[in-house]
Amino acid sequence: MREEKVVQCNGTIYVVQEGDTMYKIAKKFRINLETIMQNNPYLNVFNLKIGDEVCLPLKKIPAIENRYPYVVKSHQTIWDILKEHQISFEDLAKGNTIVKELSLPAGTVLMIDKKNKVAYNLE
Repeated sequence: MREEKVVQCNGTIYVVQEGDTMYKIAKKFRINLETIMQNNPYLNVFNLKIGDEVCLPLKKIPAIENRYPYVVKSHQTIWDILKEHQISFEDLAKGNTIVKELSLPAGTVLMIDKKNKVAYNLE
């Protein structure tokens, strides 16, 4: 039986998306690459896979290019997020390749566009 090590993250968990590399993640969040590697001793940083979790030494994720971070809540659907933030699916998908999946796990971080709000008829 294999023993798994539980590593405490003193920061924010980022879920690796298609096309991510450690360099791209470091650049996106303005964090030194060496710092990310030190905070993720059990992660194979040379062979990242979609869905891998990277501990970023941040208390909160900074806004990036007119987008702000949003953490998906338990049992929340993409439709719920679109209504709550008044955005279209296309705008959400632009910066979040993970939304192509049918469900989003609780704790997933999405980047929400600040400027492209869409009105939804909730009736």
